[in-house]
Amino acid sequence: MKSSILAPWAVTLVLSACSGNSLLPDDTTGGGGAGTGATAPVLVPDDLKGHLSSAKVIKGIGGNPDTLLIAISGIDTTPINANWKREPRADVPGYVAFAVQEDPLDRLFFGLAASSVDGSTSAIVAGDGGQFNTASQGTTYARTGAYTPPDATGPGSGNGQVSYKGKYAGLWNGGGARNIAKDIVGRPNTVPEEVPGQAVRVTGDVFVNANFADNQINGVIKGRVAQGVAVTNDPADPRYRDGVALQLENVVLTITDIQPNGTFSGSSNRPGIISPNKDATGKYGGVIGGANGSSIAGSVFMDEKVYNDADTKIEGAIERGVFVLDQCGLTATAGESCTGTAPEYTGP
Repeated sequence: MKSSILAPWAVTLVLSACSGNSLLPDDTTGGGGAGTGATAPVLVPDDLKGHLSSAKVIKGIGGNPDTLLIAISGIDTTPINANWKREPRADVPGYVAFAVQEDPLDRLFFGLAASSVDGSTSAIVAGDGGQFNTASQGTTYARTGAYTPPDATGPGSGNGQVSYKGKYAGLWNGGGARNIAKDIVGRPNTVPEEVPGQAVRVTGDVFVNANFADNQINGVIKGRVAQGVAVTNDPADPRYRDGVALQLENVVLTITDIQPNGTFSGSSNRPGIISPNKDATGKYGGVIGGANGSSIAGSVFMDEKVYNDADTKIEGAIERGVFVLDQCGLTATAGESCTGTAPEYTGP
């Protein structure tokens, strides 16, 4: 069973059919990779990086809000290294949001950013909701300092084998209810192609196991929810600013190798029996940072293989997302996914 989000869009299970909203194509290039050695640079693979060249949160001074200094290959603003402003209305659990839209008929871009508890790793996803049949998306992740993994010489779990948990934040290339985009109501002769789309924000949780003796890692993105999916993009429709939450399928981060510099990359799959031809959804990658491998930051790219929890493919949906995780028993807080792991959290 399939469901289309191409214009005219319709999520047949939960939404009413209507015109003018689309999840749009996203161009990417292949390649990328990382160097070797604990201090080698962290390079985000090109298919995960997408249109995003660089991004960094700049802390506000004297009570001023933070900004996002970003370079994305898209029609966002000038100069190339632009400052996007804080947009609290777009915040999702664990992530602060930034946005830019210069006028109502310009593209609306979101950026979602987070860092680990100890500040050793960070990740950012950014993108717009599409206009004129194209959208720009990208992710980046970074580590402060060299790669210092846990000691893997001792026996048993909790030494070389540890667990991580944290929050996930993603963006679709359109389909969001236009509650943050600047108002175009009352503008004459506006056609649907001119209306800047608002990206859907996706939330969730991530749990990862890593073994530093075998240097391998795997995990899952679970509890995924598409927030504020649009019912209509037609300004004349009374449901114009309405949105619904759409439950999405979990995403498995399949087992892959940890490189000597603490980076990793692998395939993401649908839940259940692994079948590369049927179940693959995209790619993921990341980096381990902090003392004793205290945290992880990474990202995922799913190209038109986004499913809801009723086994329905969301046609045209392209999702890029990021995760920032803290190590159970070390920097992660108690409860939830860390319960029952070794070592368990013993702090206050």
